[in-house]
Amino acid sequence: MVNHKRKMISTALSTALVETMLLTASTVYAQGTQTAKSAGDKKVEVIK
Repeated sequence: MVNHKRKMISTALSTALVETMLLTASTVYAQGTQTAKSAGDKKVEVIK
């Protein structure tokens, strides 16, 4: 019984970890694309 509980806890922890990593990755990706866009816009303005 104790082993089963421990397994459930570790599964829940790893699931939470994966979700956190996914959220972090998507946030970083979103910020990266926004930064790239604004940098691209600045370059366009300089060329004009």
